[in-house]
Amino acid sequence: MHRLFTVILFLSLFWVYAIPGIPVGAWRDHLSYTRGTHVALSGDIVYCAAGPGLIVFRKDDSSLEKLSKANGLSDVDISSIKWSDENDLLIVGYVNGNLDLISHNKITNLPDILRSSIAGTKSINNITVVDRHAYLSCNFGVVVADLERNEIRETYYLGEGGSRLAVHDIAFDGTYLYAATSSGLFTADINAANLMDFSYWSRMDFLPEPGALFMSLAWFDGSLYAVHMTSSGSYATLVIGENSWDYFSPNSTSPVTLDVQGNFLSVIKVSELEIYTHGQQLVESIDDYGFGSVSIRGAGVDDEGKIWMADRQFGLVRRSGGVYNVLTPPGPRTNNVFSITSYPGRTYFAAGGYNLSMNNLFIHGEYSTFSDGSWRNVRNYDFRDAVYVKEHPDDPGIHLIATWGYGLVEYRNGEYFATYGEENSSLQSIIPGGNYIRIGGMAFDDNKNLWLTNYGVSNPVSVRKADGEWISFPYGGVINHDRIGDIIINRLGQKWVQLPRGGLFVFQNSPAIDNNGEDLTRKLNIVDENNDLLSNDVLSIAEDHNGYIWVGLNDGVVVYYNPSGVFSEDHFYAHRIIVPGLREDELGYLLNNETVTSIAVDGANRKWFGTEKSGAFLISPDGRRQIHNFTRENSPLLSNTINDIEIDPASGEVFFGTTEGVVSFRGDATSSNSSFRDVYVFPNPVREDYDGPVTVTGLVKDTVVKITDISGNLVYETVSLGGQAAWDGRNHRGRRVGTGIYLVFLSSPDGSETHVTKLMFIH
Repeated sequence: MHRLFTVILFLSLFWVYAIPGIPVGAWRDHLSYTRGTHVALSGDIVYCAAGPGLIVFRKDDSSLEKLSKANGLSDVDISSIKWSDENDLLIVGYVNGNLDLISHNKITNLPDILRSSIAGTKSINNITVVDRHAYLSCNFGVVVADLERNEIRETYYLGEGGSRLAVHDIAFDGTYLYAATSSGLFTADINAANLMDFSYWSRMDFLPEPGALFMSLAWFDGSLYAVHMTSSGSYATLVIGENSWDYFSPNSTSPVTLDVQGNFLSVIKVSELEIYTHGQQLVESIDDYGFGSVSIRGAGVDDEGKIWMADRQFGLVRRSGGVYNVLTPPGPRTNNVFSITSYPGRTYFAAGGYNLSMNNLFIHGEYSTFSDGSWRNVRNYDFRDAVYVKEHPDDPGIHLIATWGYGLVEYRNGEYFATYGEENSSLQSIIPGGNYIRIGGMAFDDNKNLWLTNYGVSNPVSVRKADGEWISFPYGGVINHDRIGDIIINRLGQKWVQLPRGGLFVFQNSPAIDNNGEDLTRKLNIVDENNDLLSNDVLSIAEDHNGYIWVGLNDGVVVYYNPSGVFSEDHFYAHRIIVPGLREDELGYLLNNETVTSIAVDGANRKWFGTEKSGAFLISPDGRRQIHNFTRENSPLLSNTINDIEIDPASGEVFFGTTEGVVSFRGDATSSNSSFRDVYVFPNPVREDYDGPVTVTGLVKDTVVKITDISGNLVYETVSLGGQAAWDGRNHRGRRVGTGIYLVFLSSPDGSETHVTKLMFIH
C-alpha cells in the first residue's frame, strides 16, 4: 500500500523577511541556510538545499524565500534535490529516506522508504529522472518512484544474491542505467524483463579497481563520467566508453561530485569548481570568490550563463558577469543551539555547549541575536563554547556571554569589550592558568548583581556586583558535588542551583553580599512526602507566576509549592502532580518516564516542557491538563530532542531549540500589563483572504474581552491569557462574521479599568 500526504502551499505562506511577526498558532523557522549542498535550476527559479531547508530564489523579481518544515516540507536534513522539466516538479530526498514532490506550490509527501522495515540507514543519496520516473539512489539499493501517480513503484537490490548494496548515484544514457555502488559500477538495460532481479545487473569489471567505491556519475555529451575512490585514498574521475576508459582529470585528494544541468558538466572538488561544455572544453574554473575561499558542494549553469553554487560556508552563491553574490536568507550562522534567552522583542541563541562527560565541544565562540525580524551574528575565535547570553538590566546593548572553559565574555553594541577570568574576577579554572573556567549558569538579581555558577572548583558561586566588585563563595563543601549547572533567582531572593545528578543547592545571602559566613544554604535531595528519593538528576528549573519552583528531572517533573520554607522546614519535600492516565480509572504522574530538559512559563502561567525524546508539551497552570504535545511527527518541530525552550514575553512566541536547530510557535499567551496601554488588534482590517485568528494584545491579566457588532450585539466573549486574547472571527453559531465595524470592549477582572477599540472585517 502506497502512502502519500499532500500539503497545499500558497505563496503568502512562504516566510517573507519584511514581516516581523507571525499570527497566533503559526510557526516559523530560525535556521541557518549557509550550509548549501545541492542546486537545482528550474527556469526562473533556483533551488538550493541547505541542510534543514531550501533556499528559493526567483529570478523574475529577485525575491528570496526559504522553505522548511515550518512552512511545508515534511522533514529535515535534505540529502538530495532534483528538478524535473518533464514533470514540472522538484524532488526532495532526505537522509532518513523521506521524499517530497513539490509542484506549483503543492507538496506531496511519499514516506514509504522512511516507514519501511528496511534495516540500517535509508538516505536518498541522489535522484535521477527518466521520463515519469525518479530513480532514487539509496543506502540499500534503488527505489523507483512514479511521478505521475505519486507512488513508489519498485525497489532494486543490487548486491550478490539480491542483497542490499549502497547506491550513491545513477546515470542513464537512453538505454542503460548505471549505478555507482560501494562495490563497483553496475549497469542494466532499462527495458530488461525484471530489474528487481539482481542477475539483470552486471558489474563493469573492465574498469580499474572494479570493486571500488563509486560515488558520482554523469551522462554528458555522449559519454559516461564516473568518480571512484582509489586504493590509495584519492578520488579518480573516469570517462568511460564501450569496454574502455580513460582518466578525465588528475586524481583529487578531496571528494569529487559530478552534476549535469543543461549543456554543462560541473566537476566539483570542494575547493574548486570546473565547468565543461561539449567536447570536454573547460569554460570556467572557480577557486575563490574574492571575499572568501570556496567550499562548493553543488553547481549548475543556467541558460543565461550564470553559475549557481551551493556552498557549505555561504549557502547559495551566484556568479554573473564575473561578480559573485551571496543569496542566502538571514539567520543564525549555525544550527547549533545550547540555550535561548528571550526579552521583549529580542531573543538570543548561544551556539556552544559540552558533551555528556561535561567536556568541551570546542565550537568557536558564537551567539546570535534575533530582533524585529532581523539577525545579528557574533563569532569570536578567541573563546569557545558559549552556553548562555544575558542582557545587562541597564543596557540591552551590553551582552554577557557565559562560556564553558573561557570565563565570562562581555560585548557592547556588538563589539568585544572584555573577558573575565582568573586575573580580573573571582572566577576559577579547574586547572589554574588554563582555559577551564566553566560557567554552568548565570542570573541577574533585582539589584543588578550578576550571579554565576563555576563548575568544578572550590568556590563554585561568584557574583559580579553592580559596582563591578567580584566576590566568590566557598560553597564547595556544602554542595559536595563536582557538577554544577544553571541558576535562577526567585521573587524571595533565593538562588536555586541545578546540580546535575546531585539534586539542588539553594542559598540566600546577607544584604551586604560580603561573604561573611552568614548566608543561608541548603543542599536538597529530591524526595517525596515519605522521604523517598525520586531522582537527583536535575535537568531544568523555573519559577512560575505563583512563586512555585518547578523542577525537571530525568523521570518527570516535581514542584515545590512553599519555597519560603526551604531553610526552615526539616522535611522539605517535592510534590509530584497526579494526572489522568490512558484509561478512565487510571492515574499517573506528570511526564512520568520523560527526561525533562527545559521548562518555560508563559504569560498565562502555563508550563512548556521540553523533553529528550518526546518533543514539547504545553500543560495547564496547575500541571494537570495537557494542551499541546508538539512532536517531529505531528508538527513543524524539527526534532523530538529539545535543548531549550524560551518565550518572548511581549509576543508570546515560543522558541524551541532542538538538536536540528530552532523553530518557533506563536503562542496565545503573553505577559500582562498593569493597565490598558498599547492595546493593539491585528490584523486590522481583517481582509477577505485571511482566515487566521484575530489577536488583541497589551491587556491586563485575565482581561474580560467582549466583541460586538456596531449595533451592540455580542458575537464573542473570552478571558485573556496573560496579556493577549485571540478570536477566530466567528460568532457563537460558528459562522464567520460579515463585513463591518466591530467593537472590542475590554475590562479588568474587577472592572476598575476598561478600554474600547475597533476592528474592521472586509469580505
